[in-house]
Amino acid sequence: MNARLMTLLGVLALGGCGGVFESEIPAAQAFVLRLAPRPAVAPAVTPHGSVLLQRPEAGPGLDSDRIALLRSDNRFDFYAASRWAAPAPDMVESVIVDALRSSGNFSAVFDDTSPYAPRYSLRVTLRRFEADYSSGTGGRAPTVYVVLDCTLGRHRDRELLSSFTAQGSAVASEDRLTAVVAAFETATATAMAQLEQATAAAVASESVPGK
Repeated sequence: MNARLMTLLGVLALGGCGGVFESEIPAAQAFVLRLAPRPAVAPAVTPHGSVLLQRPEAGPGLDSDRIALLRSDNRFDFYAASRWAAPAPDMVESVIVDALRSSGNFSAVFDDTSPYAPRYSLRVTLRRFEADYSSGTGGRAPTVYVVLDCTLGRHRDRELLSSFTAQGSAVASEDRLTAVVAAFETATATAMAQLEQATAAAVASESVPGK
């Protein structure tokens, strides 16, 4: 067999195998959480110092960029061909930082990459962040649950000031991914409002001026 024939057969063989490497799975859609703009609020007369939010810990299966769901048989699963734009803990961290900054209750709000020593430290565990199909809403549309277990303390002496849970839920308007993501935004906004109120109450008795 001459070299030219061998080359031709090689090209044909590669062409015949092309379908093996061509996936028909649709490209994953990436979603972000965009909470509704909050009304402007007057800053606190004396902001309660600075706070550092540590990267949220994640419950089982939630440290992922996949969009989690709970089936009717209590089976944990994920939506196909879709994902969050970042792992859920990172996305929730960004939302919490934005919420605390816009509240005006703190002189500064840092994420856990900050080199600055804060007055307060906030730890959050992402206990629930999924669309629940097991709760029986009267249709196929799921209920989204967002549950955050939080502890707030002074950074300097590790004194615990408060331990609380911020949570929200919302029924998706229909069983479509865009509606489910909208329900995630609504549930997260409710949890953020509770988190802001609880952190403000926890530091209200602190008399040391902001740093």
